[in-house]
Amino acid sequence: YTFAKATYDSAAGRNAFSGNLQFDNPQVLDNLKVEHGISANDATQRMVLATIVDLPVGRGLWIGKDMNRALDAAVGGWALSTILTFQTGTPISLGLNAPKLADGNQRPNVTCPQVSTGISYHQAAANPLLSVFNTTCFADPGDQVAGNAPRYFSNLRSDGVHNMDISLSKEFSVRESMKLQIRGEFFNFTNTPRFGIPGTLLDSTTFGKVLNTINTPRHIQFGVRFQF
Repeated sequence: YTFAKATYDSAAGRNAFSGNLQFDNPQVLDNLKVEHGISANDATQRMVLATIVDLPVGRGLWIGKDMNRALDAAVGGWALSTILTFQTGTPISLGLNAPKLADGNQRPNVTCPQVSTGISYHQAAANPLLSVFNTTCFADPGDQVAGNAPRYFSNLRSDGVHNMDISLSKEFSVRESMKLQIRGEFFNFTNTPRFGIPGTLLDSTTFGKVLNTINTPRHIQFGVRFQF
């Protein structure tokens, strides 16, 4: 488990200080002190829990200790492995659809104190009229004017990670030096979507809208391993 906070004046998802500047790069190139703020890579909380459990079901075990050998071959002696990952989202950067700053990465002005709506990504994805941030709280600063928005908003974050992977496996002893293992693996077992960030360009038609997911749906694979 990690509880952390990272702040920088230059960290970016794309380290492109020259060429095609992206939203997370400096707005005023010769005044980096005003760029200091929450890092692009900041994730306040992250927990990863890995477990392996021999299920107490089968011949001679807590549940079904007297079951017959045929049933034991089917339901007994299984092991359950899980990896749980929970992480808060990373900060969001906002830009302009038509920036008007000759040499820098123009950001919008923040016009009200409460930029977060408190609406979840699931709610915003289900209803296109809703947004996770208040789209009326931002304005175009004007021609050749730097906006007052920070590089990243600590209180506007991407959808967090909520993922569970599960594996079930069982081994059969064929001979003393030979083993057969069968297993089933379930990725994103709960089939929980992780939504992409809302549209981040002020005055674009997608500003504030959640339109896609960035993880894969549940998928399952099976395998057999013969060890000799």
